[in-house]
Amino acid sequence: MNMSFAKQVLCAMLVSILFQSGLLAQASLPDETTTITLDQAVHFLGTDGSDVVADPGEYSVEPAEEWLRLIPGTERRDALLIEAQQGTHEVKVEIPIVISTPGSEPGELDVHVVQLLNPDGTSMMATGTYSGIQSRGLFDSAKKAAARAKAVAEAARRVAAQKAAAARTAALRAKQAAEQAAQAAAAKAQELARQTAQFAKVQACKIQVSAIRGGLKAGQAAESLMKQVAAILPVAKQRQGALQNRLNQDQAYREQIVNTMVSGINANKYVIPEMNRMQANLNNPANRSKFMDLLFSPTMICENSIAEFDNALIRAGLAPSFAIVRTRGATDNHFYMGFQVTLDAAYVGGAQIGFFGVTDFRGNGGWHWFIGPEAGIVVGGGGSLEVIFFPKVNLDSFAGWGAGIGGSLGAGATGNADGMWDGSVKEFQGFGVGGGGGVGSKMVGSLAASYTHAWKIGK
Repeated sequence: MNMSFAKQVLCAMLVSILFQSGLLAQASLPDETTTITLDQAVHFLGTDGSDVVADPGEYSVEPAEEWLRLIPGTERRDALLIEAQQGTHEVKVEIPIVISTPGSEPGELDVHVVQLLNPDGTSMMATGTYSGIQSRGLFDSAKKAAARAKAVAEAARRVAAQKAAAARTAALRAKQAAEQAAQAAAAKAQELARQTAQFAKVQACKIQVSAIRGGLKAGQAAESLMKQVAAILPVAKQRQGALQNRLNQDQAYREQIVNTMVSGINANKYVIPEMNRMQANLNNPANRSKFMDLLFSPTMICENSIAEFDNALIRAGLAPSFAIVRTRGATDNHFYMGFQVTLDAAYVGGAQIGFFGVTDFRGNGGWHWFIGPEAGIVVGGGGSLEVIFFPKVNLDSFAGWGAGIGGSLGAGATGNADGMWDGSVKEFQGFGVGGGGGVGSKMVGSLAASYTHAWKIGK
């Protein structure tokens, strides 16, 4: 049957369209031997030297003149062109394979290498980093990682079958073996590095705790602490002096402070009997040394968890009954208990230094050390131990500047109270009581002000 010229042209166009679409569909399917999976973002150099970031995911890899092209999935329009070094290899492969290798040695943990191995012995290697920092030794580290990956690939290829189908399987297995071996080695090295860093952190913490407990003894161990003290103490003295002057001279302000403290303590007066019991236990001369080593030892502060701190308090009888038996229900108010030791800083004139640990007996808490002018009722000869109740604070509020205002209680009370405030002396945060007795309608006698700065320490 004869067709008109117009029909022949139309048929040819349809065949051409169908053929081209079939090729495109076939080309869009990624080859397993030339695809890689990135578990985290990697920074490569672009064709113009810019930073090109390959996000986590699967990529097809192909050469593009002197560069490598990374194609996310089948989205060629989103392909990334990255800088690559041309070279050679001795791995006998029948088809191109791509190996994606994270660095596995201590000096290579930031490195990720993508290398294309061709059957003709040529190769292309792109070197990236997780941090985005291109260091001087980056290329040497990449070559070492690439060499190890090639060795694993060649070892796996030798056991593969000689047929074409087996060659593809061998190439895929070689790729997987190289990547898995590299990832396992990298994970092992990273864990070792983490453990080493953690050990160094704990040792530095123990040196710091020992220096503070010794009153900041001179020497390299306390050098960094002395710099912090030198910067903070003059400001703390200035703030303390200003606060003390205002308390002494401004009767309205003094009454405002007293009323706020009395109101805050009265609102939580159910805790006072237990606090008095614990205060007496802590400051019993027979117990002082034992509790110092139990609660404020380098091991407790630098290594132990808050749960271990809680258990130590419970065993020592220093956990208040209202914290242990509370319902932990919707009506249970959240609070923190603070356990503080204040010492004289023997090598810093006119200063007090110490530690405090806080816990809510629910797994939250931490340790801090502080420095400030020597003042306030919490300072005693050779140091004193104090328990403090914080009814409405969050864990972050314990670091930074804070003020203390202490005074005697009147109207039926026989003890004293130490109020804790934020750095601006606007928010009443907590209180410690001592000497027995309850809370009266007002406070009498002079008020003593202190100003300290605290830093988080330990876990």
